Amino acid sequence: MNTSNHQPFGAIAVLAVALIIAACAGFGAFSFNEESEEIVVEASPLATTPLGDVFPTRIPMEIDLEEELAKQDASGAKSVKLRELYFELTENTEKDSFDFIDDITIRVSSRESGSDLPEAELAWRDPVPRDVDKFVFDIDDELDLKPYAEEGLRLRTSASGSAPSSEVRFKVYANFRVDVL
Repeated sequence: MNTSNHQPFGAIAVLAVALIIAACAGFGAFSFNEESEEIVVEASPLATTPLGDVFPTRIPMEIDLEEELAKQDASGAKSVKLRELYFELTENTEKDSFDFIDDITIRVSSRESGSDLPEAELAWRDPVPRDVDKFVFDIDDELDLKPYAEEGLRLRTSASGSAPSSEVRFKVYANFRVDVL
């Protein structure tokens, strides 16, 4: 029996399986968005007041990884990575820009005391753009946040600049990508 006629079919079948696997590679992942509570930066009558004296050091944002996995009917996460992070002024603010911030860094740590997880730099913006009511951070998009999320993720800020002359209200928005098991 001559099998040479079956070789093209075999090659096509292998190619089809390879294409299906490649197409499904993105199937094991999903994204979700989080929004912080409104953050208030009090005004200072003195233009020389350092921003560090009035800017909050903690971002009030909770990330419930188990809830997000349940929404996607996923059994577990292989990794969690930050894809986008930005600050945006709210309608309640008296200020129209983030001009009072020169630069800002956001670090991630665990909420658990005695955790072995090191604090890590997650996002930064240096300099913060002028005359904007929203700005996007540069991020470490390779940092795996899964162990932090499992222990309770904490986001801390450090910023330089001068305290604003009028009250500022804003929210923090984040987009995360979860690769599932």
